Amino acid sequence: MMDALLQDLRYAVRTLRRMRGTAITIVLTLAAGIAATTVMASAVYAALYRPMPFEDPDRLVMLYVTRQTPREGLARARWPWAKIQALQRAARSFDSIAPYTMTTIAVGDPDAEQLNGEFASANYLRTLRVAPSAGRWFTPDEEAPGHPVVVLSEGLWRRRFGPIPFTQDRHLVVNSVPLTVVGLLPDAFRGLSARAVLWLPIGMAPQLTYRDYLTTPQHFIAVVARLDRNVPLARANEELAVLGRGLPNQAGPTDQAIIWGAVARPLGDDRIDPATSRSMVVLLGAVGCVLLVTCVNVAALLLARARVRRREVAVRLALGARRARIVRQLLTETGLLAAAGGGMGVLLAAWGLVWLRSLTADVPFPHTGYIQVSSFAVPAMGWFSLVCALVLSIATAFAAGLAPAWHAVRDDAAAGLAEGGRSATSAGQTRTLRWLAASQIAIAVLLVAGALLLLATFARLQQTRVGFDPAHVLTFWVTPPGSRYSDTGAAVPQRVLESVERVPGVTMAALNRCTPFGSSCARTLVFFPGRPTSPQQAPTVGRHYVSADYFRTLGIRVVRGRPLTADDRAGRPPVTVINETAARRLWPNDDPIGQRVWFASATGFTDPAHPVEVVGVVADVKYWPVTEPPGPDFYTSYLQFAYPDTVVMIKAAGDPLALVPSLRAAVASLRRPHARPMR
Repeated sequence: MMDALLQDLRYAVRTLRRMRGTAITIVLTLAAGIAATTVMASAVYAALYRPMPFEDPDRLVMLYVTRQTPREGLARARWPWAKIQALQRAARSFDSIAPYTMTTIAVGDPDAEQLNGEFASANYLRTLRVAPSAGRWFTPDEEAPGHPVVVLSEGLWRRRFGPIPFTQDRHLVVNSVPLTVVGLLPDAFRGLSARAVLWLPIGMAPQLTYRDYLTTPQHFIAVVARLDRNVPLARANEELAVLGRGLPNQAGPTDQAIIWGAVARPLGDDRIDPATSRSMVVLLGAVGCVLLVTCVNVAALLLARARVRRREVAVRLALGARRARIVRQLLTETGLLAAAGGGMGVLLAAWGLVWLRSLTADVPFPHTGYIQVSSFAVPAMGWFSLVCALVLSIATAFAAGLAPAWHAVRDDAAAGLAEGGRSATSAGQTRTLRWLAASQIAIAVLLVAGALLLLATFARLQQTRVGFDPAHVLTFWVTPPGSRYSDTGAAVPQRVLESVERVPGVTMAALNRCTPFGSSCARTLVFFPGRPTSPQQAPTVGRHYVSADYFRTLGIRVVRGRPLTADDRAGRPPVTVINETAARRLWPNDDPIGQRVWFASATGFTDPAHPVEVVGVVADVKYWPVTEPPGPDFYTSYLQFAYPDTVVMIKAAGDPLALVPSLRAAVASLRRPHARPMR
């Protein structure tokens, strides 16, 4: 058997040398189809099926607060610290519960660099079943404020302190605060954010970043938990449903129609947004159609080649060769072509997966919905990709080679010899060619229709950009250290804005705490004088803390009334500008100009006795997720209420990227804030 196989291989190699042009065409065609399908299959596998890289990942869950109202239905959210503490005291279904948040933080002094890190609890490593490679992790006492310690990745330790053994006498300046390095984690572990290179105890968050981290009612802290042994997920959710109703509510007035709760979801289910996963499956189907077209094209080439080799096959049959033996020989030739195409496809797929990873390499915080689980869905070349390429190669070899091989041996040998050197086509071959041509046309029509739908979708997405002009606009975050800037006033962003405006080449500059298409802008509830003020009735709106030139910088059209001005500052009556959706939805039968509102807690302007007056209406801008229509947005002056950290937007006279060094120097000249480029 082995001798026969080797003989088939040697004969196949000699045959393919004689049909070098056709063989190269087939190999390149198969490589493209196999590579595209391997890349998309690897992406879908990573997004939906690849096990999480932790011990017993099926026991890991993400925990959420739930809020259900008749008007808005069921919504999930992250946690405030007070609710986390209450949950940890009461829950019995979990072996451990660990809150954490991602952060980008300035490391070093005076030449600071922005690094990705995580604020984490003492239970974080125990929950994920990870051990330090040197030193220790945080103790429960260090969850309280005032413990300046930090844990680094091994790579960051080597970069900062060189290749010296770990000792606990080293210090690292983080947001201008010296911290003692107490431990190292393996480079393979990057936290649930998959990007962290340093970890800080939650108790240090108020000093390093957000002053009200441990006291605010805002829901922004993610919680991961490990189910207790022999506790199924359904039983844990039964307990959470009961506990959730009794958790402390700090978010404002309560209403009996609101049903509070909590829920657990498997960690693996939350690594990618459901809408994105559906899109990936659709793309996989489209790429599968491309592979099918590839197989049809290769089958047509081989069938055409079989017509030329009809006399050769007839001679072998006349000499006593079995038809099955010839079919095996022809399939061996196709198998060699598929193997070469598969090998080249693996190389192309590896490049394609690197390219896919590069698309998200600079995204600050990839998140899925309400949680902070990041890029565990990023595909990578691994055993699945190699197995996928192997299976595709074998499948394409049979799919593309079986029909030509069968037609090559089914005809009468005498007829093949009588035809001599002429090229003739049997009725069966003619029917097969017609079927292949019809299949190509049908699949091509399907792919063209899909491409047209994608183009139409792209056109609609482009239309959603109407309302702002991104040309020559550069944005970057400014995140001042909480240790030096603990107030929530406008002093810090005002100094940054004034410094940036003086940079040569900057025509306009503005502030906002989020950018269009960011889908992570602040949201809150809005209330109206004379209307019911319960959260059940209050709509959710977007909140923006902007400077006077924000609308001019982004080219946002003022529809009615006036924009914000430099006179809208502290000590003056509070005002707001709304978008067209807010005007249409909240005051459908009234003039919105002159109307008054106030907001829920922790967003400014929360006093019903001092409501905010609507003074203008601007065009809709797409801040909310791209799959959703624009929501109601409220813009207020940062001079009347602001946070120290903000996004700076500059309009450049020329190439905005050429201004990056000057902008970095302008921010650094303030000595205290640290800038982090966004795009």
